[in-house]
Amino acid sequence: MKTFKNIVCCICFISTTMLLAQKTNATDKSYYKDWVGEWYKEVNDTLEKLPSFIVTQGLYKESFEEVWIGAGGSFSKAWRAWDGRTQQWGFAWISVDGLFQTWEGKKVNEIWYMYKTFVLDNGKKVLSRQAFIPSGKGVLIRTSEHSTDQGKTWTLRFKEKYVKRR
Repeated sequence: MKTFKNIVCCICFISTTMLLAQKTNATDKSYYKDWVGEWYKEVNDTLEKLPSFIVTQGLYKESFEEVWIGAGGSFSKAWRAWDGRTQQWGFAWISVDGLFQTWEGKKVNEIWYMYKTFVLDNGKKVLSRQAFIPSGKGVLIRTSEHSTDQGKTWTLRFKEKYVKRR
């Protein structure tokens, strides 16, 4: 009888753990739920005239294609998607000047960051991370930080505000 009770307790524990994990993953999967649209950078309380990036729906609900329009006509594309296998967000970016990057998603205090290690010309490694932090309906804050000590400390590169118009 004692063995039976132990088995029942184990089954209950495993089931509860699985349900909690599914709930967490459902929240994580919906992190970019309002991502589709035209996003305008706000500078000194004024929106720029043209969008900085435009997001469209990807191949499935938790996947997106992004077109980035930079100053001077620069142009890039990116793909952001939830990986059901690894249970994390991923990001790939390509530019017209021949750059290609893949970034790994990691959740830190309810915020999904994209991480990538760069090797500078002098051989020094720099860890970079970016986040798009929802900040109310149709508003987000983009941060970019770097670390030279494997992520123990971070230095802010920039912080930008974006507003979705459509």
